[in-house]
Amino acid sequence: MVHGVEPGNQQRLWYATTRECGVGDPGHESLCSSTTCPMCNHIRCRFDIGHYGGRYGRLAQAFFFITRADLGIQVSPASSKSHLYSRSLIGSQWTALLLDSVVVGNPQAVAADDFESSIPSSGFDSIVRSESTTEQEFILYHSDAVRPLYLVLYQVPASGSI
Repeated sequence: MVHGVEPGNQQRLWYATTRECGVGDPGHESLCSSTTCPMCNHIRCRFDIGHYGGRYGRLAQAFFFITRADLGIQVSPASSKSHLYSRSLIGSQWTALLLDSVVVGNPQAVAADDFESSIPSSGFDSIVRSESTTEQEFILYHSDAVRPLYLVLYQVPASGSI
């Protein structure tokens, strides 16, 4: 049992991705029509994990190498952790995160530095990596387990601290 998570549990977790457009910026209230914009496709609930080379969320944007864990959708209970991996390709002054409703099911706990776990073992629905409860990161492999609730936009102070 993972601390704070019960099997079948539905949670609100943060998701960071790349914005190819200005959705959410002042004057940009509509989703873009790009089929390659990860942010807009996430909002539309289009999680074809194979569509973007199998990479969603944190690892796809943070590292220049690909791991087997890239085959899932990464979410975290900590907005500060997700903030580190949010990107805008248009140079917007706004940073965007999505708060999602996520069914984690029965998560399999793995070490925080285990980037090789590809899919959960039999009897588990997702993977959770963590050093502590504030650093948890869930990896989901079923696109229907994630539904966006809110698009949150914020500006980061010039010092870069939050």
